[in-house]
Amino acid sequence: MAVQSPPAPTQAPPAGGRSVQPAPGAAPGRRIDRVAAALRQTPGQLRGVLAILAALILGAGITGMTSILAKSAVIEETTSQSGRLSVAALQLYQALSQADATAASSYLTAGTPTEEVNDAYRTALRDATVALATAAGEVETAADIDLVAELNARLPVYTGLVESARTLNRLGEPVGATYQEQASTLMREQMLPSAHALQENALAQLTESRDDAAAFPYAAAALVLAALATLVWAQMWLSRKTNRRFNLGLVGATVLLVVFAGWLAMASFASAGHTDRSHEDGSRPLELLAQAEIAAQQARAEESLLLIARGEDQPAADRYAEHMQELAADGGLLDQLDAAFSGDPELAASIDTARDAATAWSNGHSEVVKLAQEGNYTGAVTLAVGEDETSLQTSFNALNEALTSATETSADRFVEATVDAQRSLSGAAAGLAALSLAALISAAVGIQMRVAEYYA
Repeated sequence: MAVQSPPAPTQAPPAGGRSVQPAPGAAPGRRIDRVAAALRQTPGQLRGVLAILAALILGAGITGMTSILAKSAVIEETTSQSGRLSVAALQLYQALSQADATAASSYLTAGTPTEEVNDAYRTALRDATVALATAAGEVETAADIDLVAELNARLPVYTGLVESARTLNRLGEPVGATYQEQASTLMREQMLPSAHALQENALAQLTESRDDAAAFPYAAAALVLAALATLVWAQMWLSRKTNRRFNLGLVGATVLLVVFAGWLAMASFASAGHTDRSHEDGSRPLELLAQAEIAAQQARAEESLLLIARGEDQPAADRYAEHMQELAADGGLLDQLDAAFSGDPELAASIDTARDAATAWSNGHSEVVKLAQEGNYTGAVTLAVGEDETSLQTSFNALNEALTSATETSADRFVEATVDAQRSLSGAAAGLAALSLAALISAAVGIQMRVAEYYA
């Protein structure tokens, strides 16, 4: 009879009837232990160095590429949205001032103005309308939208007042002078301030864009310098570990990152230099020249209103003196232009011509007012708007032409410098991306070769 051994005693379950589970976190803890153990070995350390290098090199490549693309976009904006808006606002201000000066001067001539005067007035209105339409398509802020809407609403009112003044003047009705004064008041007190505010806002946007375009990519530079420092340290550490002087993969990555840093710096500095040149040779003289041209046009309009009142409109006389003081007095706009650009032969010649014309105009103004106050209105008008070489009209035209010539030169320089800034960034984004990728591959190959030696 076979004797069976007694069954093994069953283990009682723990209290509560639940089975024992591994403590949570035990598996992650083991993984951390394994990672720590691997990092104590040379292959694990090599992989850790590669991970750090990959993060730094990729970070440098991405930030460098995006900074170049951002610079290119900002420079493009200066020739598109903010650039077009600033030019349109400037042209609008100039065209409105020109229209008012021409309308006031044309009222001095009895009967129908000459075809040349009519053409000048129509051209000024056309330029103002085009500039206003351009500005309407470029404005982005609510304040600028309101300014454009105000100017759009007031321009037809102004032209209506001018046409009423012209019609009554042709009929010999003195009340036409009232309409012309109302038109000039509307222009002076409402339209020109709105145009000036729009111009100031546009210039502020342009300045902000220029500062962004000239900014240096410090984040990308910091990352590439950190990557280079890590590469140098890694090569020194490997040299001590392996008794080998060079690791070709890491040397190649170092060379590629040096090229990367050089290209990034050269592109950034070249772009910033051209951007600064666009300001110094372009937008800065443009702003001063525009102020000078507008001051001259407003002085001409006030002079015409003074003559319409037979020399007895003291507010108009005061405003004329204020505008001429701004233009031609010591420290005025012409002096500022001369001080800033006396070393520029092309601009200096135009500024000298403008100064001579302003002096001749100012010297003849007192005689015109004197003739009007003495009752020789015909002689005053002839001296003011006649075609003779000694007339104030001739001096004003010479002043206006000189300022316009200098403005065109500055505008051309602005465009040229902006194009050069854009060209200096050409291909940089793609090149930096390619260099960073090549540096990463080279570093990975160099380190993996050392890792493979431990498993050979």
